[in-house]
Amino acid sequence: MAQELELKILTDENGFRECLSLLREDTAGTEDRYVQVNYYFDTPDLALSRAHSMLRVRRKKNRLYLQYKNKRRRVDDALLCDEMEAFLTEFPRSVNPFRYFEGAPDLECRLLGDLVTHRTDFEFPGAIVSLDENIYLGKTDFEIEIEGEREAIAAVAARLPLTGDKTGDGKFSRFVKAYQNYYGD
Repeated sequence: MAQELELKILTDENGFRECLSLLREDTAGTEDRYVQVNYYFDTPDLALSRAHSMLRVRRKKNRLYLQYKNKRRRVDDALLCDEMEAFLTEFPRSVNPFRYFEGAPDLECRLLGDLVTHRTDFEFPGAIVSLDENIYLGKTDFEIEIEGEREAIAAVAARLPLTGDKTGDGKFSRFVKAYQNYYGD
């Protein structure tokens, strides 16, 4: 089981474009651009979401990964969570995380929907900065994620004009809120 530490900033399109421009200058254009799709799974009553856990199939660079995150907690402005991952050879109709991950709940989860991310990654010593344009349930939002070691996250964040919400609501939390709004749950 791996641990992931991320600073997440929800910003507007102008803040997003400003950071993108600065990062391109700062890294001499050495960026990795791609599209990834998160397919979120949960029970009909959103038991995983209520437990602050997340189950998704991620399609990234023509590969499928099943990912389970839980035990989310704050470290300064960043979020720390446990993350488990399994490689998949085909897309599942439903998923029981217990069958894949030790200690995961024994729940049959169905597909709720997807979130498409147009991502641009920039590498720094000890950290990766991802600029994400996310599209889901008729919404588009802009997010800046800095993932890595605590000191590296702070150093990179200090170099960027980060304006926006640092509450740490990740893609899954925002997706679930939009899902509940959309379906009236």
